[in-house]
Amino acid sequence: MKRYFNYLSPMVLFIAFLLDAQLSTLLSNLAPGTVSITSYLLFITGMYIVDKINLTYSLILFSILGVIYDIYYLDILGISTTLFPLIIYIVYYFTTKIHLNRWISLMILVVMIFSFEFTSFALARLFQLTNLSMFIFVVYNLLPSLLYNLFFLFIFYPLFKKSFVITDKT
Repeated sequence: MKRYFNYLSPMVLFIAFLLDAQLSTLLSNLAPGTVSITSYLLFITGMYIVDKINLTYSLILFSILGVIYDIYYLDILGISTTLFPLIIYIVYYFTTKIHLNRWISLMILVVMIFSFEFTSFALARLFQLTNLSMFIFVVYNLLPSLLYNLFFLFIFYPLFKKSFVITDKT
């Protein structure tokens, strides 16, 4: 199974990307008022996949996914194309130094989401793609997204751990 994981990982990541879009739309529609919840199943899956495949291969995969994310969500190339591989490299660095358990995974996820969301917002403000205030961004977007994704990973951690340990044993 491990030898096929290099071939399966792009498909798994792309499915996670597609599920992210659907979950984000569903959660934002169910959320009260102007609260926007973004699902980061792609980052959660990437946190476990980066340890199982070659770093160069994972950086290429996440660069391609960053281009797709930029086209799909932002209509401007560059923000996600740059941030996805950078965040995955940071996760790779953490996972080589620290063994992943539930609490470490939650902390790494907070760093990933905060880095991506805050840097994306800062670049969007810099290039005048948004005029949203920092307070509104944090309260109505960043905080709900962080809380949802932490809850999601906390609940489904055993499933992710079991799924990716199986590929490690075979």
